[in-house]
Amino acid sequence: MIRDLLEGGSILDIIATVIALGIIIASISSLIFIIVGGITFILSAGNDEKIKTAVHTIRYAIIGLVISFLAFFLVAWLSRLLDIPFDLTFTTIVTLMQEIFDAMR
Repeated sequence: MIRDLLEGGSILDIIATVIALGIIIASISSLIFIIVGGITFILSAGNDEKIKTAVHTIRYAIIGLVISFLAFFLVAWLSRLLDIPFDLTFTTIVTLMQEIFDAMR
């Protein structure tokens, strides 16, 4: 998909792929920060400052995850509203993630 996009993709396809990559990166980093906040919370040993830091980390990570999904739906809605042939679906994002993970092996 990425190779085909670079060789013969239109500008709208390239923009859709960049947005999909941004959503993937935002979602993965939000999930990582949720895990880090949970581990910090578990290892806080009753220290109020560490607990407060962990709760803030988890809270902001969840807010970031919600914002990334809202951004996806906003871009998809605006493209339909303005009649822009913008192919950005969850299937596109999942396919892109599979290609990225296959390239890492």
